[in-house]
Amino acid sequence: MPLRLCRLHIMMAAAAVVLAACSPEVTAETPGPSTLPPATSSTSATTAPTPTTTTTTTTAPTTESTEPPPIIEIVVSPGDDIAQLVEQSDPGTHFSLLPGIHRSRQIRPKDGMVFAGEPGAVLNGAIPVDDLSADGDHWSTTSIAIDQDGHGSCQDDYEACVYRNDLFMDDAMLWRVDDRSDLSAGTWWSDGTTIVVFDDPTVRNVEIGISEYAFVSDADNVTIRDLTVEKYAVRAQEGAIQSQLPGGGDFGSNWLIEDVEVRLNHGAGIRTGMATTIRRASVHHNGQLGLAGSRGEDILVEQCDIANNNIRGFSRGWEAGGTKFTRTVGLTIRETTVHNNLGPGLWTDIDAYATTYLNNTVYDNTGPGIFHEISYDALISGNTVTNNGFAHSTWLWGGGILVAASADVEVSDNVVSGNADGITAIQQDRGKDRDSGGPYSLSNLWVHHNTITMNTGQTGLVEDMDDRSVFTDRNNRFEDNTYLKASGKAFAWNKQDMTWSQWVAAGQDVNGTRE
Repeated sequence: MPLRLCRLHIMMAAAAVVLAACSPEVTAETPGPSTLPPATSSTSATTAPTPTTTTTTTTAPTTESTEPPPIIEIVVSPGDDIAQLVEQSDPGTHFSLLPGIHRSRQIRPKDGMVFAGEPGAVLNGAIPVDDLSADGDHWSTTSIAIDQDGHGSCQDDYEACVYRNDLFMDDAMLWRVDDRSDLSAGTWWSDGTTIVVFDDPTVRNVEIGISEYAFVSDADNVTIRDLTVEKYAVRAQEGAIQSQLPGGGDFGSNWLIEDVEVRLNHGAGIRTGMATTIRRASVHHNGQLGLAGSRGEDILVEQCDIANNNIRGFSRGWEAGGTKFTRTVGLTIRETTVHNNLGPGLWTDIDAYATTYLNNTVYDNTGPGIFHEISYDALISGNTVTNNGFAHSTWLWGGGILVAASADVEVSDNVVSGNADGITAIQQDRGKDRDSGGPYSLSNLWVHHNTITMNTGQTGLVEDMDDRSVFTDRNNRFEDNTYLKASGKAFAWNKQDMTWSQWVAAGQDVNGTRE
């Protein structure tokens, strides 16, 4: 029997709740917006009334009813306090967000809740800044105090990436400078009590991120779809949408996040929990990372677009770029496009097990396209990896696909072209892994049936531990690959730079081809 849907209309002006007739099925879903509607200037948030419930005691029927209870749906208008509505509602409630800007405090979902936006529905973690006044050559206000408790590591010669509040002008995130004397076009500065902007804010839409999370909870079976989530002041290493309590707390499980646009948030766009599914999401222009997660299991990311992340100047070597997952078990990223991120495109690090990167398109990331680091069994197959790795291409760090001190990795059937390096592997002393107590070891690496076009750099394996067993005794091998434009000493093996003939003589790609 189909579920019945009861829709609650929260009418703020009349201060009333109307329960519509229960329909036999849930209304059809509609895809989310692709562009942001014009921002409103309203910041009012009227407290929504609690939906009226009635409990009646009756004599139990002689036969048990098979009709499922109705699903309660609450319709949320811009200006409604959705965070309070969620707090007052029972698990399993559905929330339908009407078009417009919903300036939201952090929402803490309960088990089974569904959040769906109608076209043009935007969750916005910022507030307007409408009282900037002339201050010498600049404009300033002292009406908004912001957090000065920093977290993270910035790029060289920069410090302000660590502060979580970002300023926006006409929907563009401005660069926050370290010192007021550094102000120039497109920048702002603050000491926590005074906000100063360089550009004339007159007739401009100026906002500052204040709310830390859009969604954060350890609830289970939460669904978020068809929403734009933007401008949340989430700290580095946390996500604007996060199925985990803050600071590495308890996980939520079985979250479904689909058909969302997540942008312009300070830390990561989305942080996963247990059994999180992210599907058809556009995650772009976030301050640190597109996607992040640690210790989660059975995570699926598919058919997403992850682009232009790390716009707040975090250190790429610390943690920034398209994605970074640590200590995961069963992470799968497939059929996803990852591009133009400042840092690695797809990155697993520290004790990640059973990782699959399948049929992704990865291009124009400044770090390695696909990077599997001090971890374990992974399949990297069917990906197209182009023009990555040029920001740090010394040694073999610029690999289109890079495997570092990781065991049991298969790299197969990929098309790798125009990267700083080809397919590369690195062994270093990276300490002892936390499970077995043994060293992280590059072993059982099988690179086969890839097509590798090498305009620059090298393909191969290097080490800096004076331990040649990585070449002779650990079953690391390149087989049946096809190389294009691999001229000169385009290969690295056994502490040597090698030509094609030397590479084959060393036992690599004996049945491979160079064209």
